[in-house]
Amino acid sequence: MANTPTITVIIRNREKILYNGTPFAVTSINEKGIFDILPLHENFISTIKDKVIIHQTPKENQEIQIQNGIVRVYKDKVYIYINFES
Repeated sequence: MANTPTITVIIRNREKILYNGTPFAVTSINEKGIFDILPLHENFISTIKDKVIIHQTPKENQEIQIQNGIVRVYKDKVYIYINFES
């Protein structure tokens, strides 16, 4: 049986790591609208706003409200830095 691709997600603010795990997907919002990050996603960096939704499974979600943030996707690792001062 082939391995199923996964993503590793780390969400942190200045003080601590708020989430570290391997969810099914992540959803957030940038200037162009709502977007999803799934395994095998292209590498990219974007500012984000409003919220981050962690999809533990297709039916189980955890939502984190944010003011602002930056998401970086690189080789199935998703780094999200939130609520920094601008």
